[in-house]
Amino acid sequence: MEKVNIAIISNVRKLRCAYRILFDQDAQSPARIVLEGPSIETFGGKIDSLGKIDFLFLDYRLVLNNTALFFSLLNDYFPRTPIFLIVDKQHFKEAQRCTNYIKAFLSTDLHPAQLFSSIRETAKCHSYF
Repeated sequence: MEKVNIAIISNVRKLRCAYRILFDQDAQSPARIVLEGPSIETFGGKIDSLGKIDFLFLDYRLVLNNTALFFSLLNDYFPRTPIFLIVDKQHFKEAQRCTNYIKAFLSTDLHPAQLFSSIRETAKCHSYF
């Protein structure tokens, strides 16, 4: 099965590192991290050189202040890319205002098997597999 390409935007280095290790080390992983950084600006011209980004994992902390503007800018960089918003349980209610802009919420304590299943299901809907 072909792996999907994921970009992660989070200003929490430990979070980016944890996802990278999970996707790199787990044999059941349906994805690979091809781009990661603390902000959109850090990607620069890398986005175009990597080819297609299938999914974007986005840390909720980056979007809560100016949600509509942030997602508008994000759409310029990642048009028609399904977005998974990474959020912890304490801030889930706040993150609800992003519902119209994202494909799904990802809890920070989501079991890897559930995460992989969500990726596979979304990939099927978007015909990546």
